[in-house]
Amino acid sequence: MKLMQDKTNQTNEHVYFLNQLYRDFLLPEILGKDTANILYWAGKRISWHYDLSSFDDLAEFFKMANFGKLEKVKERRTSTTYELSGQTVTDRLNSDSKEFAIEAGMIAEAMQKENGRTTECEINILDKENKVELVARFS
Repeated sequence: MKLMQDKTNQTNEHVYFLNQLYRDFLLPEILGKDTANILYWAGKRISWHYDLSSFDDLAEFFKMANFGKLEKVKERRTSTTYELSGQTVTDRLNSDSKEFAIEAGMIAEAMQKENGRTTECEINILDKENKVELVARFS
């Protein structure tokens, strides 16, 4: 069992390293000041490409991509609030990476598919809690 845990931890560290390399270093170098907008759009395209159209789809994809644990925390008539947490999120926040535009774009597109209403998603960093709040607003 210990060997299995070590292999899982190595895989998670490898995925985290690749995510950090691309998202926190390479893409900002290439995209410059437009990074957040382009990554948000890219997140929408990812959601469309993988046919993510529900919260369950998103939560599973986030887990598989090692983005963190996505939880729905509040539903209102015009918005839904999610929290993203876990070791990957904590590590990213501790390394001063505050970029979660891909996740926000993915949520916006999936929720737009699910509810048929134009949806945008905003990002709020909850530093003290080591979480990211993502609020999907419907129009």
